[in-house]
Amino acid sequence: MGDKMLVKDENFEWNKFLQPYELAVEDFMLKMEGIKKQFLLNGKYCPIEIVTGRVKTPNSILDKATRMGIRFEEIDEKLYDIGGIRITCKFVEDIYMVADLLKARKDIVLREERDYVKNPKPSGYRSLHLLCLYNVETFNGRIPVILEFQIRTHAMHFWATIEHSVKYKFSKNIPENIRKRLLIASRAAEALDNEMSSIRDAVAAVENGGKPLSSQDPYEREVQINTIKRW
Repeated sequence: MGDKMLVKDENFEWNKFLQPYELAVEDFMLKMEGIKKQFLLNGKYCPIEIVTGRVKTPNSILDKATRMGIRFEEIDEKLYDIGGIRITCKFVEDIYMVADLLKARKDIVLREERDYVKNPKPSGYRSLHLLCLYNVETFNGRIPVILEFQIRTHAMHFWATIEHSVKYKFSKNIPENIRKRLLIASRAAEALDNEMSSIRDAVAAVENGGKPLSSQDPYEREVQINTIKRW
């Protein structure tokens, strides 16, 4: 199709098309915050730090569909990240704890897992992606949609947000010298994640009877539980 973005049908009702994704994202943001609260109320270590969500804009959808060679009428079937949930964790190990929690749920079906933590992208991008089928209850009945769950540490998220900004600053053609520096920064972020896990284990072994460190500052629990953040 080339680089030209798909031309959307002027009569296409984007609001109706995107509403099931909006409902799905809102549903799961609330569900994940509920899980987080259950961990805290039961005095258990919570691997979930921050839950955010987004639905792509029509222009973003069309741009990505063009790049992937997806026809307009196939967008809802072949574009898997229209609706997204991002879960940020403190430690790398928490990423897989959250992934296991999601895989065990009865209200979603795992369609695909992409582990960019163990196998980073050439750019240095690191995150765990789960593509899951979720049935949304709507006015017109049950509608299946695909949700993309991105699970990452704070360090991974910081790197990804900077890389994303740089990518769009240069229209996705990042100069080679900056690309190399981003890759170096990604390795530094990975080293930071590894060191923080090592520090956590050392503290737990010496001072906390081998139990994981609390994931929340007790003075901030009320805010974290009741505040739903979006990206």
